[in-house]
Amino acid sequence: MKRLLLALCLLLPLVVQAQKKENFFTDLNDFLEMRSAKNYARQDTNYVARYPYIWDTRTFYYVTSLHIKSEGAGDVDLYTGVSNRVGLSFGYRGLALSYSFALGRKLNFDFGLSSYGTHFGFEYNLRATTSLQGTIATSGMPEAIGNNEITLFASNLNLLYNLNPRFSYAAAMKQSRIQRKSAGSFIIAASWTVWDVLGAGSDIISRKTSIQTLLDQPNLLYDRISIGAGYGYNLVFGKEHWLLHASFIPMWTVYESSLQSLEGVKTKTRHPMGHIAFMGTGRVGAYYRWGTRWSVGLSGIINQMVSRNGVNRSKEGFTRFGTQDFQARLQVGFRF
Repeated sequence: MKRLLLALCLLLPLVVQAQKKENFFTDLNDFLEMRSAKNYARQDTNYVARYPYIWDTRTFYYVTSLHIKSEGAGDVDLYTGVSNRVGLSFGYRGLALSYSFALGRKLNFDFGLSSYGTHFGFEYNLRATTSLQGTIATSGMPEAIGNNEITLFASNLNLLYNLNPRFSYAAAMKQSRIQRKSAGSFIIAASWTVWDVLGAGSDIISRKTSIQTLLDQPNLLYDRISIGAGYGYNLVFGKEHWLLHASFIPMWTVYESSLQSLEGVKTKTRHPMGHIAFMGTGRVGAYYRWGTRWSVGLSGIINQMVSRNGVNRSKEGFTRFGTQDFQARLQVGFRF
């Protein structure tokens, strides 16, 4: 009898904990279903439909590339080359987790998060790499830069708002919706970009390295905020099996600054709003679906930034700065 009571006492907390977990997942399922139904209710179902399944699994091939170039007192031309990754993704009611591994050593770290609703959407990407190559010329002859000599931390956030609920970014960029008829929309956007170039390779970034040692390394921190508006269009044909997407959003820079740290001396430059500063973001996509379970899609994003202090090039101070950020994804999805 004592053993039976002891066993019941030991099992009771487990039963209570299991009940709590069951209630948690039930509540989570109800919340996700309510969220999906609410977002879907805002759309015109004659133009945008959702898949009749709650589970989504995909395999994908991901390509990215970074290029930084400046002209003026210090000419810089650095690039990472093309980074390749393959991975798997598993989703439930619009929420997905993915894991990928690199083919080669172009990027040391890559984290991405994106979501596209009926009107509002966002894209965030955080990357770190020690494989920048190219040349840097501060005074006189350019100096060649090889792998593992400098480290780049790049962060980019894009916010999107499309005005037409008949147009779906989710269908074009993530294949999580079905665009049933062709539609276009004007798009309002904002972007925040941060680049941090550290004058040290991956050897300096370790558990044995103190924070002060990292702070003493020469680095250049670049910060930019831009706003703008553009247009996107989804072309549907082939009895709703094919979708082609293209959009372009030019943006005007409203804030731009750079902070250079060299031998303990920090120099901050805030560029005035009147100087020529431009950013353009282009997106393309194409996918084919058969039935309501299978689809294959290709999508790409290009962020192009250009900044110039004046029309005529001058070697006195910073005159021109440009970056290009390219991402592309090929994926095959199955829903059940």
